[in-house]
Amino acid sequence: MNPSDLNITDLIPQRPPMQMIDRLVYADDRSAKGSLYIKATNLFSEKGFLRESGLIEFIAQTAAAFTGYRNKMNSGSVNEGYIGAIKNLVISSLPPVNSEIQSEIMVENEIVGFTIVTGKVFCKNRVIAECEMRILGKQNIPL
Repeated sequence: MNPSDLNITDLIPQRPPMQMIDRLVYADDRSAKGSLYIKATNLFSEKGFLRESGLIEFIAQTAAAFTGYRNKMNSGSVNEGYIGAIKNLVISSLPPVNSEIQSEIMVENEIVGFTIVTGKVFCKNRVIAECEMRILGKQNIPL
C-alpha cells in the first residue's frame, strides 16, 4: 500500500492545530518522506514564515507518520511519542507561508525504546533545516 493513499490522521496521533504534516509521501524499511503546505493559520506561522519550532515538529511528525504507517502495515496501532533530545540542529532559513515543504527522515537506530532519526526539511529542493532527533515511544515511558 502506498503511504500517500492513506489519510495522515490515520498515521499520527496529532490533530489540528498541532498537525504539522499533510501527507506521508514515501516510506520504506528505514526512511520516509512527508509534505506540508504552510498556511497563514498554521500554529507556528509568524510574520509570514513558519518558525523554527514548526520545522522541528514537521521532522518529528514525519517520524511519527513513518512509525504509524509501519504499525498499520503490521496490524498495529498508532502510538504517541515524545521528542527526547535534538542534536546538531541547523536551520539555514525559514520557509514562507503559502509554500510547500518536504521532509526526509532516516532511522539510524532503534534501541531501548528510543528511535534515533536524522531529519531534513527542504524548500524548493534546498535543505533549510536538519537535525538528529531521539524519540521516545509512550509505551516505553515508566509511570
